[in-house]
Amino acid sequence: MRKTMKTTMAVLASLAFIPAVAIASYRVGSPFPGDVTATTYYSSGTFHGAVDISSRNACGYWGVETGVVGSMSWNVTIRTTAVVCYGNGSGNQNEVKHTFANDYVIRQWHFLKEPTSVDKTCDRCQIGDEGGTGNVTGPHTHMQYDRYGTNNTSWYSSYTSKGEFLDRGETVGYIQ
Repeated sequence: MRKTMKTTMAVLASLAFIPAVAIASYRVGSPFPGDVTATTYYSSGTFHGAVDISSRNACGYWGVETGVVGSMSWNVTIRTTAVVCYGNGSGNQNEVKHTFANDYVIRQWHFLKEPTSVDKTCDRCQIGDEGGTGNVTGPHTHMQYDRYGTNNTSWYSSYTSKGEFLDRGETVGYIQ
C-alpha cells in the first residue's frame, strides 16, 4: 500500500512540470433573439445534432449574425436568391461556414440572401435575414459543428436546451 501511495504521489508531482497546451476556445453567440426549437434530437426522437433558433417574428427577421465570437473568415454559399420561408428542398439551404485548423467546421443554414451575404472576415457580422431555405418547416437558423460529416454536440450540450429563449449574442456554447 505504501509503495502504491508513493508511486501515485510521484506521478502527480511530475504532472506539475508538464507544460499546459493552450487550446483555442471560441464562444458561440445566438445569431438573433429567439427560441431554441431543436438541439441534439428532434421532437420525433430523430438525431439532429445541432442547435436551431427561431425568432418570434415572421420570415425575413433582420440581421442574422455569424455565431462565433472572434475574427474569422467565413465562406458564404448562396443556393437560392428568392425569399424562401418554408423550404425549397434538401440541399438548397444558404450556408455560411468557417473551417478550423483541426478540420472541424461551424455552419449556419437557412438565412435569406442580402447584400451582406458574401465571403468575409469578421467578428459577429450580418450574413442575411432569417429564412427557411433548404429542407425546413419554417424560418430559423441551424447552427452545426461537424468534422467529416459527423456532428459534434458537446459544444452546446451543457449550455443550451430546447425551449429556452436566447437574446442576440447570448452564449449558445463553446467550440474548441
